[in-house]
Amino acid sequence: MRPVRIEMEGFSAFRSRVVVDFARALETDTAFFSLSGATGSGKSSLIDAMIFALYGRIPRLGQREVAPVISAGADRCRVRFDFEADGSVFTAVREVRRTAGGGASVREARLQHGDQVLHDGAAAVTEGVEVLLGLGFDDFTRTVVLPQGDFARFLHATPKERQDLLRGLLGMDVYTKVRELARERKAAADARVDVARARLESLQVPPAEEIDALRERVASLEKLESGAAGWEQELADLKKSLDAASAEVERLDDAVTRLSRLDLPEGIDELARMAAEAAEAVAGAEDELARVTRDRLAVEEEMSGLPDAGTLQAQRRLRREREDVAARLAELDLDPARRALAAREEELAAAEEAAAAARRLLDETRMGHAAHALAETLVAGAACPVCRQEVAELPELEALADLEGLEEDLARAERAVAEARAVAAKEREGVTRLEAEASGLEARLAALDADLAGVPDDDELERLEGVLAGCRERLAGLRQAEEEARRAAEAARRRREDLVDQQRSLGRELQRARDSVADLKPPVSESDDVAVQWKELLAWRDDELSRVRTAVEEARARAVGVQETVDRRLEEIADVLAAHDVVVAGSVLSSVTRALERARHSLELAEGSIAEAARLEEEIQGASSEAAVAKALADHLRADGFEKWMMGGALRSLVAGANELLAELSDGGYSLTVDDGVFEVVDHRNADELRPVTTLSGGETFLVSLALALSLAEIHAAHGEARLDAVILDEGFGTLDEETLDTVASLLEDLAGTRGLMVGVITHVKELAERAPVRFEVHRGPKGSEVREVA
Repeated sequence: MRPVRIEMEGFSAFRSRVVVDFARALETDTAFFSLSGATGSGKSSLIDAMIFALYGRIPRLGQREVAPVISAGADRCRVRFDFEADGSVFTAVREVRRTAGGGASVREARLQHGDQVLHDGAAAVTEGVEVLLGLGFDDFTRTVVLPQGDFARFLHATPKERQDLLRGLLGMDVYTKVRELARERKAAADARVDVARARLESLQVPPAEEIDALRERVASLEKLESGAAGWEQELADLKKSLDAASAEVERLDDAVTRLSRLDLPEGIDELARMAAEAAEAVAGAEDELARVTRDRLAVEEEMSGLPDAGTLQAQRRLRREREDVAARLAELDLDPARRALAAREEELAAAEEAAAAARRLLDETRMGHAAHALAETLVAGAACPVCRQEVAELPELEALADLEGLEEDLARAERAVAEARAVAAKEREGVTRLEAEASGLEARLAALDADLAGVPDDDELERLEGVLAGCRERLAGLRQAEEEARRAAEAARRRREDLVDQQRSLGRELQRARDSVADLKPPVSESDDVAVQWKELLAWRDDELSRVRTAVEEARARAVGVQETVDRRLEEIADVLAAHDVVVAGSVLSSVTRALERARHSLELAEGSIAEAARLEEEIQGASSEAAVAKALADHLRADGFEKWMMGGALRSLVAGANELLAELSDGGYSLTVDDGVFEVVDHRNADELRPVTTLSGGETFLVSLALALSLAEIHAAHGEARLDAVILDEGFGTLDEETLDTVASLLEDLAGTRGLMVGVITHVKELAERAPVRFEVHRGPKGSEVREVA
C-alpha cells in the first residue's frame, strides 16, 4: 500500500478542508517524504486520517468510538484516501456525523476502484480493505505505521512482559487461541461421550423374531402392490367409461335446455316500418337547416366589411383621451420647482463645507492631545517610544483646546448637513415627479396621434354604427331560426338512431341466440332481414329438439350399465385387501402403498435401532479418542512449552534482522544478543563487551528501537500475503545527535531508494525533515490546522 492523496474536512485538528497530494513523492527516484510541524499542530492526525479511512478507527480510540475524530465545533467529518495497491489506485471514503445524543454515527463508507463501487457500508469497507491489503488493523499499525514506542518499552521489559508484548506484536495470540480451542474441544468431546452413553442405555432393540415378521409382511405387501397397480388401471378405465357416459348425458340435457330457451322477440315487424318513417323525417329537417344557414352566412359576410362595435367605441374613446391629455400637459409648469431645488442644493453645499471644517479642526486637536500625552511619558536620556532616538531635552507643553466643545460643534454641523440634505432630497423628488409626469403625457400624446391616423370623423362613425346595428338585428333572428332548425334535425336523428339501435339490438340478440347453440350447428340464413333470420332459426330449433331428446335416453341407459360393472369389481377387490389387513382409504393402490410404507417404516425403525446402537458405540470410541488428542494438544501449547519455544525463535529472527540495520545505523559499533529472553548490547568498539540495554543513551535506545521496528515490519510482511510497500515513522527524532541523525536519514533514504519502499517520517526536527525530497509542513491556525507542500 502506498498513499496517493488524502482529502479531509472536520477531522481532529483539520476543521477546514485539507488536501495532501503524495503524487510528487511517488514520481521521484527516492519515494521519501516528511511531515513536520510544531507539537500539537496535527502531524499525527494526518496519519490517523489515513488509518480511519481504511479501517474506520484510529489507534488511540476504541473500536466503536468515532465521535472524538470530529473537530471541535463541527457536526461532521469526512475523509477520502486514494492509495495504490497491486499497481492500481483505490479510494476509501468515510463520513461521520454527530447524533442528537452527543455520539456519532457513520453516514457514508465506500471502497471504490475508479467509478466502480466495490464495497458499501462501514463493515463491508473494512473487510474489503483487509482482503485488498492483506493486513488487518493491528497488522497495518505494526508494519506500515511503525510503533517504535512499543519497542523502546520492549527493550526494558521483564521476560514475561516481553513475551506478552511480542505475542501481540507478532500475532502469536493464535497459539493461545488454539490451546483454548483444544480445551473447548476436549470438553465438547467428553460431553458427546456422555450423551452417546445415555442414548445407548435408553435405546430399545427389538428381538430377531419381530424383525423377521416385519420383513415377511413387507414382502407380502410388495407383491400385493404390483397387483394393485393392474386393479387401479382397470378401475380407472371403468371410471373413464362412466365419466364419458355421464358427460354425454349432461351435454345432451344442456342442449335441450338451451334449445328450449330460444323464442321470437316481440314487435319485430312494427320496428322496420317506424325506422323508414324516421329516415324521411331526418332528410326534411336537414334541408330546412341548410336554408337558414345560407341566409345567416350572407348577413355575416355583409358585416365582415364593417368595423365592429368595439373598434368604433375605442376610436371615440381615443379622441376624447387626446383632448384630455393635451389639456393636462398645458397646465404643467416646472420652472418654480427647479428654482427652489437650486436654492436647497446651495444651502446643502454650505452646510457640508462647515461640517468638513469642524471635522478638520477636531482631528488636528486630537492629534495635539495624542502628542501631548506621549510627551508626558518622555524621560530625558531615554529612548523615544516612536522614533527610538535618545531624548536630549524634554519639550515644553502648550495648553490644548477643549475636545468636548469641538466634538459638539461637529455634531451640530453634521445635523445641519442631514437636515439640509433631507430638504434638498424632498425638493429633488418633487422636480423628478413633475418631469416624469410631463414626459409621460408627451409620450402618451404622441402615441394617441399615431393611433388616430386614418380614423373617420365623428359623423362617419355615427353612420357606421347605425348600419352595424341593423345587420346585428337580422343576424340575431337568423341565428335563432338556425338553432331551432338544428334542434329539430338533432331530434329527428336521435329518433332514427334509437330505432336503428333497436334493430341492432335484435341482431345482437339473434347472434347471442345462435352462439348459445353454436355447438349444434344452426343453419346460416341468406336473408338480411332480422325478422326472417329469427323465424328460420326457430324452425330449426323445433327439429333439433326432437333429435336431441331421443339421444338423451340412449346415453342414460349406457351410463347405468357401466356403474353396475364398477360396483361389482370394487366389492371383489375389497375382499382381497381385507385378507391382507389393508384398510381402504382413497384409491386401491394408494391404500396398499400406505400399508406397505407403514410396514417398511416399522422395519426401518427396528433395523435402525440396531444400527444406532452400533453407531453409538463407534461414536463413544471416536469422541474418547478426540478428547485425548485435544488434551494432549492443550498440554503441549502451554505458555511454558510450545509458545515459549516459538517466542524464542521469533525473538532470534527479530534480533538478526535488527542487527543488519543496527550495523548500518551505528557504523558497526553495536549489535544485539538475546539469551533466555534477556537482551544485551554487544559493544564492538570496546572488545565486544556485553552491556545491559539499560545503559543505552536516549539516542542509542532510539536507534535500537528503529532497527527492531523495521525488522518486525519486514518479518510480519514476509509471513503474510501482504507486500511491504511503505513505512511511516511516527516517532520523535529529537534525542539523536547530528551524526546519528544523518545516519538515520541515510538509512531511510536507502529504504526509499534501493529497497523500493515509500518512506514517510513525522518529525519536528528540521534537519531530518529537510533531507526528504518531498516535504509537507503542518501549521495550526485559528480555523484549524492546514498542510502546505514545501518546494
